[in-house]
Amino acid sequence: MFDVVCFGSATQDVFVKSDTSKLIRISDILAEKEFLCYDYGSKVNIETIEFLTGGGATNTAVAFARLGLSSAFVGKVGKNDDAGARVIRELESENVDVRYAAYSGSQPTGYSVILVSYEGDRTALTFRGANNTLDENDINWRLLDETKWLYMSSLSGRSAEMAPIVARKAREKNVKLAFNPGTTQLKTKIRGLAGILGTTDLVVMNREEAELVTGLQATHRHVDNQTCIECGKCIEACSEGVFQKTEAGIEARNIDACKRCGECFKACEAGAIQIEPWAYNLHDLFRALLETGTKLVVITDGKAGSQACDGETLYFFPAYSAPVVDTLGAGDAFASGFVAGMILYEDVPKAIQLGSANASSVVRYFGAKSGLLARDEAEDFIRQKETEKIYFVRKTHFDKSVEQ
Repeated sequence: MFDVVCFGSATQDVFVKSDTSKLIRISDILAEKEFLCYDYGSKVNIETIEFLTGGGATNTAVAFARLGLSSAFVGKVGKNDDAGARVIRELESENVDVRYAAYSGSQPTGYSVILVSYEGDRTALTFRGANNTLDENDINWRLLDETKWLYMSSLSGRSAEMAPIVARKAREKNVKLAFNPGTTQLKTKIRGLAGILGTTDLVVMNREEAELVTGLQATHRHVDNQTCIECGKCIEACSEGVFQKTEAGIEARNIDACKRCGECFKACEAGAIQIEPWAYNLHDLFRALLETGTKLVVITDGKAGSQACDGETLYFFPAYSAPVVDTLGAGDAFASGFVAGMILYEDVPKAIQLGSANASSVVRYFGAKSGLLARDEAEDFIRQKETEKIYFVRKTHFDKSVEQ
């Protein structure tokens, strides 16, 4: 019996880092975009190159295995190519069951070239290959009788048609479903995903993905002015002067100065502070996603931490600080850590800490697997960080019926 079966992509990844890369930032009043650039027509010297494996299904299957859970991989690789053989060998070496892997005789294994900036962020050039060709005939559906959870990650090309089928079959077998949608699924927006989300126990995506799916925007609205009694206790509690009294009421203005101490949150007797100033307000995004029927929504936001909501309680947690070498795989590390936490502890605060610990370790290395933690390593890391007052899960009541 498996704890979790991972359904999705597998790739050969080549990481390339050049110190001559440039970042161009273009911003307006609404948003900021960043572009990774190289001198056009030049020969670019490379300081670092790494050949590793990736893909949502392989990354998460390995993460679950290292955390002590029994996992299996369901995805498609090339039948006779070195990249596919390497993917399978690596999974086997990590104690991931590969009996349900599918093989393509017409398409090679997926391949990505990841261009890493000097800051650690990256742009990926991706060839989907065999990942695009997974279909219903490739799957031995009896595996659903042998697992407690199914983790479904990004599916592209023709394989994207499998997502609603997988969700339906999981529901029929009473298998719990965790869903981390990819670009193809996200582009269908909330209407296109509603059928899958309605059968999902847990969905994980980042803030930009949640905004794309819902068509809504996260905000810096931290104080509910309808609830606020303007007592000024948040102003007194904040030594950094983040809160100010204005004609519109009390507002968080000096947001970058927030030290994540939680004193404003504790001082607000009226419960008007919905979220601390270091985090975006994601209430509207949570409402839209929860209305589809999904049971638990988790939204990550890089350095701004992560939030989870079940329709009754909102949990939010700052990201652990870490030196960043490469951010690729951080999302998979967090999502698999969170799901593992729900399997192991059945507790959202513990799950969000486990996911955060896993992600903060992965960004310290090239590749999506090198920094994945074993369960004892993750738990030791969390215990050490609990001595720092800024690292604890905040909880607040969430009313999904209220329009802000």
